[in-house]
Amino acid sequence: MAIDRIIRVDMTTGDVTDEPAPEAYARLGGRALTSRMLLEETDARIHPLSEAAKLFIAPGLLAGTAVTTSGRTSFGFKSPLTGGTKEANVGGQLGHRLARLGIKAIVVSGASPDGWKRLDIDGKGVRLSSADDLVGRSNYDLHRELVGEALRTRAAATIGPAGEQRMSSASVAVTDPEGRPTRHAARGGPGAVMGAKGLKAIVVDDAEGVRTVPGENAKEFKGEVVKFSKMVLDDPRVHNTSRYGTAGVIKFVNRENVLSMPTRNHRKGSWEEAHSISGQVIEELGKERGGKMLPCMAGCIIKCAILYNDEHGEHVTTALEFETIALLGSNLEIGPPDAVAELDRLCDDIGLDTIEVGNAIGVAMEAGVLEWGDWEGTKRLLDVDIRGGTALGRIIGGGTAHVAATYGIDRVPVVKGQGLPAWEPRTLKGMGITYCSSPQGADHTAGMVTARGATPDTLVKQSRQEQLTMMAVDSVGVCQFTNALPGDMAAFISERFGEPVSEDELLEASRAAIETEREFNRRAGFDREDDRLPQWLRDEALPLPDGPSAFDIEDALIDEVWA
Repeated sequence: MAIDRIIRVDMTTGDVTDEPAPEAYARLGGRALTSRMLLEETDARIHPLSEAAKLFIAPGLLAGTAVTTSGRTSFGFKSPLTGGTKEANVGGQLGHRLARLGIKAIVVSGASPDGWKRLDIDGKGVRLSSADDLVGRSNYDLHRELVGEALRTRAAATIGPAGEQRMSSASVAVTDPEGRPTRHAARGGPGAVMGAKGLKAIVVDDAEGVRTVPGENAKEFKGEVVKFSKMVLDDPRVHNTSRYGTAGVIKFVNRENVLSMPTRNHRKGSWEEAHSISGQVIEELGKERGGKMLPCMAGCIIKCAILYNDEHGEHVTTALEFETIALLGSNLEIGPPDAVAELDRLCDDIGLDTIEVGNAIGVAMEAGVLEWGDWEGTKRLLDVDIRGGTALGRIIGGGTAHVAATYGIDRVPVVKGQGLPAWEPRTLKGMGITYCSSPQGADHTAGMVTARGATPDTLVKQSRQEQLTMMAVDSVGVCQFTNALPGDMAAFISERFGEPVSEDELLEASRAAIETEREFNRRAGFDREDDRLPQWLRDEALPLPDGPSAFDIEDALIDEVWA
């Protein structure tokens, strides 16, 4: 089956077109496709929330197939946070639904002149209609109505109050397999871009689509699926993730020889209360309260999503992940898990990137807006100020750099305007290289390099290789937790499309896609000075057992990543 439809939605005129994808896009999917279309169709100098901006949505090359975790979706746009190219990657049910209808990409342009709209896509066609009845409503309420009893065939992508208000930390919520809005395209502000278009919701129903997209070489493709699934299930790293979710790393990163548990706006790398919010404690609470591990999309065999219930056994969240626990927990000195889970629930409902808002509130606490550990105050910031659009809420919702500029704070945990993830660049220096050199800004998923003790030259090579691999992962649409290697993905593409693709060819395509992103940033005015960490990460060392550790990779070496 060909996945070759491009749906174009002009929000200004209300026109919707369904056109075949050009041949040049045949082997592009996910991030590689959205980044290419962004460069080709958008002037990099425009304001990211202007009518001239566009939002690109694309499933990966393997979407709709039986490959485990292959339903991830890329949202591509010019970021209101970074001012550069951005891809926000999300699980949930959207990617598979689009692929089963033969849709390669959705392109949203213009801005609605007459109120909020919704986009409905199914086997009968594509319709843009009024969404005035959805205005002001939050994500949990929206997904109950838009997906409801049609969970087996329907998925939604929605914005909450933060997106309606065009806040730069706003996310897009995507339906999970339980019908809840717990999967988010979050980093870089896609919710703000969708809100600026006047698009409140996208609803996709694949009841009339194919059930599974087959491989061109069906027998060989099925063989690769079986082999890959066995590899994933046999991987000890996956066993840990399946048991504890990403929260399973907390005990490791909080150790004195790692110090990657951000605390008090990244002033420290460990928190004495970290065990109370660890994956092991969350697992025990789950046993008592009926919690369990769930897939974030149909067909995922890893099941890393923690279904977290309160003390009465009522659902709170299904996405209590390490980054959220670290940035909204230890970074603000907030615990135990119940407290962090409630903050996570609010972020999902309002539509916020938990990494960005956790950093933003950390800077606000440093400025004295709240005391460290003030859970009630943090909850009020989210539920009253950001949800309600107060002046303070707009400052916090505007992102980390915006908060720092407003309150005159010079320790700003951002790269290219985007808040730092939890992975600490002063002790895990390969992460710092990725944060600097990635066109995406501070993004751990751009290329995880957690080796300790390696030489700077080795870390540069590892960062480059991991970034190339992650570009491939994001473009075929699988999850990074499969630990898929370039050879695995090349084999899938070869049998899916019936044409041999080598590992080297796949990595060359990844390099070309990253150069596409770098070219967009150059046109937007970026230069080498944007490929740098904040100076305080070089000046403020963390106390490892073998001596103080600051980020000390030379700028010239960072420049060699893509030389």
